[in-house]
Amino acid sequence: MTLRPLSIIVCLLLSFAMNQSSSSADARASQDLLSYVSTLQGTDSKYDLSHGNTLPFVCTPWAFVNWTPQTAETGNWLFQPDKPINGFRATRQPSPWIGDYGQFSLMPQLGPVRLSIHDRASDYDPKTAIFRPDYLRVDLTQDHVTTELTASQRCAVFRFTYPNSKTGRLIIAAAGPSRIEFTNNQIRGYSRKAEGGVGDKFFSYFVIQFDRPFRPASKSPIESADALTYVEFDLDSKPVEVRVAASFISFDQAQRNLDRETAGGFDATHSACAAEWEKHLAKIQIEATEDQKKTFYSCFYRSLIFPHRLYELDANNQPIHYSPYDSQIHPGVLYGDAGTWDMFRTTFPFYTILFPKEYGEILQGWLQAGIESGEIPEWPSPGARVCMVGQHSAAMFADAVAKGITSFDVPKAYQLLRELAFADPANTPKRAGLQDYLTRGFIPSGHATYASSATMDYAYDDWCIAQIAKQQSDQKTYDILMKRAQNYRNLWRSDVGFLGAKDDHGNWINPFDEFYWGGPYVEGGPWQNSWAVQHDPAGLASLLGGNEKLCAKLDQMLAMPPTFHVGGYETVIHEMTEMAVAHFGQYAHSNEPVFHVLYLFAAAGEPWKTEYWTRKVCNDLYNATPQGFCGDEDTGSMASWYILSSLGFYPLCPGDPNYVLTSPLFPKATLHLPNGNTFTITAANNSAENVYVQSRQINGADYSKTFIPHATLTRGGEMQLEMSSSPNRRSLSNNELPYSASK
Repeated sequence: MTLRPLSIIVCLLLSFAMNQSSSSADARASQDLLSYVSTLQGTDSKYDLSHGNTLPFVCTPWAFVNWTPQTAETGNWLFQPDKPINGFRATRQPSPWIGDYGQFSLMPQLGPVRLSIHDRASDYDPKTAIFRPDYLRVDLTQDHVTTELTASQRCAVFRFTYPNSKTGRLIIAAAGPSRIEFTNNQIRGYSRKAEGGVGDKFFSYFVIQFDRPFRPASKSPIESADALTYVEFDLDSKPVEVRVAASFISFDQAQRNLDRETAGGFDATHSACAAEWEKHLAKIQIEATEDQKKTFYSCFYRSLIFPHRLYELDANNQPIHYSPYDSQIHPGVLYGDAGTWDMFRTTFPFYTILFPKEYGEILQGWLQAGIESGEIPEWPSPGARVCMVGQHSAAMFADAVAKGITSFDVPKAYQLLRELAFADPANTPKRAGLQDYLTRGFIPSGHATYASSATMDYAYDDWCIAQIAKQQSDQKTYDILMKRAQNYRNLWRSDVGFLGAKDDHGNWINPFDEFYWGGPYVEGGPWQNSWAVQHDPAGLASLLGGNEKLCAKLDQMLAMPPTFHVGGYETVIHEMTEMAVAHFGQYAHSNEPVFHVLYLFAAAGEPWKTEYWTRKVCNDLYNATPQGFCGDEDTGSMASWYILSSLGFYPLCPGDPNYVLTSPLFPKATLHLPNGNTFTITAANNSAENVYVQSRQINGADYSKTFIPHATLTRGGEMQLEMSSSPNRRSLSNNELPYSASK
């Protein structure tokens, strides 16, 4: 009987409740934290309503390639938990809005040959399905073939168990201009599929190795757009094991990846993958309910998938990479498939705490892209893509420098970041509208995409580059950029209390509509975009008439109905719908521009409101199910917001080495830091009702500031809190509030 979609989702939810048992009792016993991870979190998404827009990846952290079951026949929404599976895909897609590249897929089959993507699709049994980071198992009901999948950095190993039959089949499909050929006991091929951001010599090579002889459907190579073929093989009592490797460099490099990473076969590869995930997840231990653990560790998994390591290891075990920027092979590391507009706010600051070594390598990879292309990219996938606004790579590097992470070439990074901030506008730099920004102090509406939001972002980016200038003892540049960091004031409309837009003559564009989306505003309107002053909350408060007025405006934001006008978008976009169904007023947690907004309460002297609202967002807008997010998860950014906020601190201003404090979700959490220290957070009397911090101590000493320095956290120790159901409406001095540029 074919299960209806609702039945499938119900069965999947039941499987979560049973902790998604692993492939063996021994594995389950040794992988306690992995058992809490649901890779299905956020996968029930579609074009017009996102619950995450995630995929159920089997992979290692920051892998070269990910692997996912595929249910889509066309388009970038690759998987729905209630749809039939038509292949198991090698993918690097960071978001359906960006698209995939170099992809190929495998699909087992019995009986008559059914090659079309529709005809080869099969339902699967959700009651026996296992979706984990290290292991996927689905029982395909069409031909009763059980598919198991595990992965390494650049490879996958499949195990197909066919029912009683003499002959098995495996379909291979490669996207875009592609080629599939057969040699010895191996399949070799490549896909040149790309959505953009690749050089003219881009090839995504793959090698497929069987554990037995096979018979190809054609002895001649298949070379076409969307190459499609199959092989058949004799079956015996053993499952069929298939090892697969990927490379951007060559078939020989793919073979090297295969031999190095999967020589031990399925079980050895699975054990290594599981151990790597366990090692990373174990860096944070929480005392929490079972549902909270599922949400927390599912979000932790999400935070460690992107960016991808786009480099490989040569015969001497040294990193090399194909450059999508100049189409050459270079020594060294490269990273991609992630956007700084999303990740600078949460994910990258999270890495500075628990993964500083890995973050240093990521930054070197970003810098290498800048060296090869001339500009540090903002959205590499795999090369530079035009997407979103701002130069937020500046925040990536500034936050690292501020926290003492300098394992990359800091002077070179500073040179490239500074060049873009001072570029000749005639050269059409990535900072669209730069000439207006430099001469007028703002970008008129229509002179750049999302002109008002871009002005705000450039001001913050200038502040970030200024912090590196200070570290590099470049006082002149520091002074210039710190002055430019106040340009956000030039688009503030004191008559309406919002970020506004000006025309070519410097006049306000009227009539003003506080619910107008798009046009000068990025993926929102005035309510969502007026707060992008992470570096100067005191300055923002002054524009509104003081801290009390700022907090009152935030109160109003959360109390208002979720009204929106389609404005410059001219149609309803999914972010509008997601804000409307979240029931948090104009606070659209479904999208990044408001991620820091609740922490402005604490920055303005009313931390109890930050405590209340961040706790409410954690509880109401996150879970571990296929509908586990309230909007696009965006390569770890939304998941990292939950991790940081549930622990009780948040990077209000990346580039400033401090975190704003809030109410921890758990009675106890322990961070095992890479330097060997531990930082423990205990919250006495913590409960669903007791969301307010009555008192706080750090290492036994009373602590009244609303922020904690990065150095204090990473030095290790203990933060002890006393929780209550009543807010502690205490008065705070200026020194107890977070950094502001205008203080």
